[in-house]
Amino acid sequence: MELHSGSALKGKKVVSGSRGSRARTYKSGRTCAHEGCTTKLSVYNPSPTCALHTAAARSAAKRSSDAPARRQPETRTCAFESCDRQFVTSNPARKYCSDACRMRAFQRRSAEARRDAHRDVQHRQRVG
Repeated sequence: MELHSGSALKGKKVVSGSRGSRARTYKSGRTCAHEGCTTKLSVYNPSPTCALHTAAARSAAKRSSDAPARRQPETRTCAFESCDRQFVTSNPARKYCSDACRMRAFQRRSAEARRDAHRDVQHRQRVG
């Protein structure tokens, strides 16, 4: 079947009910494997338990897994040279007491990098 003559949009008509489109099914009449649960499972449910007990099992497994312990808060000094404030954080990556100090430090580093690049260009022009 041609959709548009002369264009690249050509294809075949999709026929519903073709062999590849069937959903996988499981034995009918199954009940939830959780003790005391009488919920009948859908033929499309691959799990041996109902949705309620599957979610409960997942959350119990998540809780019992070896979750890292929460870090203890520590007191640090702001990494921005002009600030020197003390702050408390449990984030090991945090270096600055505030976003303002973080941005000022970034602006200072950027300005220094631009100055160094400009100095290198001037040096190359004098030498070369």
